[in-house]
Amino acid sequence: MTNDLVTGMLPVLGRSLEPGFNVFDVMHHGLHEKQISNVFTWLLEVEGSHRLGDAFMKILIDEVNRQKTGAEPLPDAGYWVRQEVNTAVADEPADIADMVLESDAAVLVVENYFTSDGHGHSYEGYLKYSRRDGRRGAVVLLCRDRDETLQTQGWKNAPVLTYSLLIERLRGVIDRDPGYRQRNPEAYSFLDQMSQKFSNGRGLVEEQDVVGFVVAMCATGEARRYQGKWQDVEAEKFANDLAVQARERFGEGRELLKRLKLQARLFAANVLKDQLNATFGPEYVQEVSARYAGIYEWTVNFEVPGGGTDFGECQLQLKFGPSAWFANEQDPNWRQTVAGASVDYSHLFITRAETREVRQSEVTIGEVLDGLDQSDRRLHDEIVRLLDGDGTIVSSES
Repeated sequence: MTNDLVTGMLPVLGRSLEPGFNVFDVMHHGLHEKQISNVFTWLLEVEGSHRLGDAFMKILIDEVNRQKTGAEPLPDAGYWVRQEVNTAVADEPADIADMVLESDAAVLVVENYFTSDGHGHSYEGYLKYSRRDGRRGAVVLLCRDRDETLQTQGWKNAPVLTYSLLIERLRGVIDRDPGYRQRNPEAYSFLDQMSQKFSNGRGLVEEQDVVGFVVAMCATGEARRYQGKWQDVEAEKFANDLAVQARERFGEGRELLKRLKLQARLFAANVLKDQLNATFGPEYVQEVSARYAGIYEWTVNFEVPGGGTDFGECQLQLKFGPSAWFANEQDPNWRQTVAGASVDYSHLFITRAETREVRQSEVTIGEVLDGLDQSDRRLHDEIVRLLDGDGTIVSSES
């Protein structure tokens, strides 16, 4: 495993550790075609508890008719729905269709699978079943992902309806009825989560995130893992290898932060304090400390006039690493922060509690670790500009 794998993977693995609630994820629902068929059957029930009437039925039939160009349109009402229907004729092996929509005039046989693949079912057998008794019939592929190369042995003739296509159209119907959410909050919540799972989000990982992951695998030299025959084993091995390296890198990171904290505190106490007192008066900085813990641990405090604050931070601080990130992006007490487009956490940050302001310093944490020269006045000048609104340095001796 390459040494930079963790660094290369973090941007594409950097999803929130607290993903939003989704009932499909909690119940591990949607991992098997029968589960998906149950949901779509519910939506097709005109008297279903979704309280959408025949809206979904009309959407599905409309999409089938749209793809059956030139053929006489199938009626969009009057169907009843069954699941797990044996379409084989007598004395032949069973061939179970996932769903059958049947009316007096027409029959639709629906094969539901994650890809547009008949995966061993007989297209001709399904078609004959749909046209029995002289009724008009059609065979439909319902799937998450469309791949025309998989549509062999007659399946290229089947209309393909993806989950996202149908759900997005249904979402449009719901959105055009402003009162639906208030009248049916439980059903709306379920359908909203269904949309997130199968239409917008493709589960917990956005498709572009998956692309980024594959690119990162190539960039870090780990693409060879995809050549293994047993991909579930390869996936487990990759996860274990990544966990080992991540654990080591995390520990190294904390040790580095400790050294950085020591170096920053020593420079602040032995050099920066004197520089600021020479500018603002001999008693301006009374003490330099670094006693905070938790997410605030990576902070150097300057005891200056004005005392503490109602949110527990000192009036003047240096922050870095996790503490800088938290103040700049998470803590609502800091109101003037560094914009995401320009923020760089390889730098020290300066905070002023009186104005609830966070500023990014020119000084990098690498320079602090290497040791700042006693003649380095960059932090002094940046603090003075922060404290003097107009940027003018006024010496107490002038």
